[in-house]
Amino acid sequence: MAYPQMDTTKWTVPKPDHYAFINYEENAIMHHDKLDSVFSKLVALHATRKGHVNIIHIGDSHLQADGITSVLRNGFQAYFGNAGRGLVFPYPLANTNGPKDLHASSNASWHSNRITNNSSPIETGICGYGMVSAHKDANVSIWLKDENGNPEYFNRMVFFLGKDRQEYSLTDSNKGNQVSLSTLEGNNSPSLVYETDALLSGCSLTKTTFGDYQFYGVSLERKDTGGVIYHTIGANGARYDQYANSSLFWEQLKALQGDLFIISMGTNEAQNPDLSEAAAAALCDTMIRRIREMVPGAPILITTPAGSYYKGKRPNAVLTRVTNGFIESAERNGAAWWDLYKISGGKKSAAAWKHSGLLGHDLVHYQPKGYQLQGQLLLSAFAKAYSNYARLHPFNPEPVVHKKALPKTTAKPKADKKPTNTSEKPTAPATGENKKPVARPDTTPARPRNNSKIHVKYEG
Repeated sequence: MAYPQMDTTKWTVPKPDHYAFINYEENAIMHHDKLDSVFSKLVALHATRKGHVNIIHIGDSHLQADGITSVLRNGFQAYFGNAGRGLVFPYPLANTNGPKDLHASSNASWHSNRITNNSSPIETGICGYGMVSAHKDANVSIWLKDENGNPEYFNRMVFFLGKDRQEYSLTDSNKGNQVSLSTLEGNNSPSLVYETDALLSGCSLTKTTFGDYQFYGVSLERKDTGGVIYHTIGANGARYDQYANSSLFWEQLKALQGDLFIISMGTNEAQNPDLSEAAAAALCDTMIRRIREMVPGAPILITTPAGSYYKGKRPNAVLTRVTNGFIESAERNGAAWWDLYKISGGKKSAAAWKHSGLLGHDLVHYQPKGYQLQGQLLLSAFAKAYSNYARLHPFNPEPVVHKKALPKTTAKPKADKKPTNTSEKPTAPATGENKKPVARPDTTPARPRNNSKIHVKYEG
């Protein structure tokens, strides 16, 4: 199939909100050539509108509420296509905060756990959370509405549940007939996948057999729509080591088949005043290694944390060591990195965010406008890096070979070689044109020259 030639070389996004303390000229992804494999997929996706690109963004409380990632998800999907909401967790059922567009309810009570607590018997999975209910016929209902109250749609559901064999029934927002589903013992990556031709804005999964109902998350996707699926994984208080040590998290994460991994943590690591730069680098090393064990050669983008205060008293100086450690690890492991700490002023950044009314009352979390600004900055940096790649590597579809018409023949098959399948037609003889090999152009992209190998070292 021939695709129309489209301009895939320039991705323009809205300019980030303006604040005097932001170093906009520094807003760039370092070593963006390490992301070439996902840039290549995005160029083809924009041109053909076929297939999915899966982005997995892992972080702490700054991601759980979806303030930063909603800006990124909407920006990616506006340009490359919306292939679904991606991974979600019913946070209200675990008595914690969640994204504004996600609504959840249940007919039962639940016990939950977060990845930050390793003393609970409840395992935590792909979303950094886990919850369990012992009630028979317990259900989990989830539906999506955007900020304007309009429904968001999906028609493919990928559930992550417990490892025991269980029976479930699924109903959807169209109130059609219930669908009976069952899991196999030990199969939890994923547990259930259900597709339908109808577009849904909600679904409800009910466990119909006895035994604990374990729920870890569901990915809501559009099976026949080309575009980006942006999976957000955020857990309040989470650190690098807690994700790295969660076995169920990695078992389930593999099912998302990530094309790009973005890691955004560091605020909670910096609450340890004794954390050294080398120790911070080692934490990042382990996370990168776990990802690459799961997806060899995976492109990874490490982001440094924004400024915050230590115990509400003073800007947290440990963030300088954390940032330097993360950058050192990214350099050592061939990962791209984006330095929000430097872009927003380094040691002075926390006070700047506070004085601009962007930092929350606890001086650790941010106001909605603060998270929006962080999302805008990263989206802008990613769009610039993508456009640089796409300009040098525009979409080059496979050439279409137009075969010459074969000569007609009136010859009849010989009587002694009667075909066994009377519906088959005799095969026309091959011509010289057909036998001649077709030369294809070399479409291997030349790697762009990388002029961004800058190692930022912070003092103090």
